[in-house]
Amino acid sequence: MSLFEVSKAAEEEWEDAMALAYRTFHKYVADGYSKEGVDNFENFISDPHLYQMFRLDEYHLWVAKDDFGNIIGMGTLRSGNHISLLFVEDKWLRKGVGSSIMEAFISHVRGSGNDRITVNASPYGVPFYHKLGFEDTGDEQVAGGMIITPMRKMI
Repeated sequence: MSLFEVSKAAEEEWEDAMALAYRTFHKYVADGYSKEGVDNFENFISDPHLYQMFRLDEYHLWVAKDDFGNIIGMGTLRSGNHISLLFVEDKWLRKGVGSSIMEAFISHVRGSGNDRITVNASPYGVPFYHKLGFEDTGDEQVAGGMIITPMRKMI
């Protein structure tokens, strides 16, 4: 099995990371969402303002890369401690990639003085977050056509 490494993303990795998010969202999440939800997701990941925030280090992107340098996972934090995206390529699921990105998130969040990390998890992601010790902070809900469960983990 190949090894992988997680690091803060370089500017030139943005497009590949967002393409991974797009592919994975459409494979595992989009079927359960309304057209409004799918459109909102696509608009979010292609928003030039989001990219500018990334360039200004106000929106944080981590990537996991295999030993050939291919991006196999990605995750983003906003508002200091909120996970807004976390996706892993199919063949790398259940091999520690998502958990390793989460470790990078937690290290960053702790370093910024926060004591919790939050996420609005899709139905597909809820079991993953529960496994990592997240607890629901509200019931499943629909926001902008997207089905989410608000969650948090004290760190």
